[in-house]
Amino acid sequence: MARRAYSDQDREQIKERLLNTAIRLIVERGLIHSSVDLLCKEVGISKTFFYSLFASKEELVLHALRHQQPRLLSRAQALMDDPALTWRQGAERFLRDCCYGTRSSIAVLSIEEEQEAYRCLAPENFQVFRRDQLVFFGQVLAILGIPAGAVDPRLFGNLALSMMMVYKAIPDTMPFLFPEVAEDMVEFQIKALVDEMERVRALADEPRETTGGGDR
Repeated sequence: MARRAYSDQDREQIKERLLNTAIRLIVERGLIHSSVDLLCKEVGISKTFFYSLFASKEELVLHALRHQQPRLLSRAQALMDDPALTWRQGAERFLRDCCYGTRSSIAVLSIEEEQEAYRCLAPENFQVFRRDQLVFFGQVLAILGIPAGAVDPRLFGNLALSMMMVYKAIPDTMPFLFPEVAEDMVEFQIKALVDEMERVRALADEPRETTGGGDR
């Protein structure tokens, strides 16, 4: 059988389908249970062609996680712009959507999946992904109205990701935790994080002190 020739447009369309398929499969069954064979079958391509686009499944996953970031930023902006929601309601709903990824079609890696991806990635690819993550969390904070420098985006990222990953890990990976209160745990953590962001916003809105009739 003759090998099919793909145009540049074909390649870009297939890459888009692979990225969207990877996100869907992570949501539905997890990265560990999603093989390259399954990805190729879903998209209708050969493994040889897959590896002409991505060096590994793990590299595809990093691209897929970046691919969903614009959608997450648009979701955060829409919630902030919704006149029916207070700032707090919008911020809590955004974090809730991310934590309950399977309900909102947001790909969240489990602890084991992050370990598997990290082991298989070239260091330079991981560093690029990490830089992109830092930019992304900074953009989320900006959309939420947090003044630049008021909250370290690395800290915000750690807190948000740990909520998502621990919730996903219960009970299979973390059986000593109590699964019956997993959602109560998430809600408590979301409230605490939003409390701190609300405090930071209030401080930024306070009038600056003046001395000698001039602004400091």
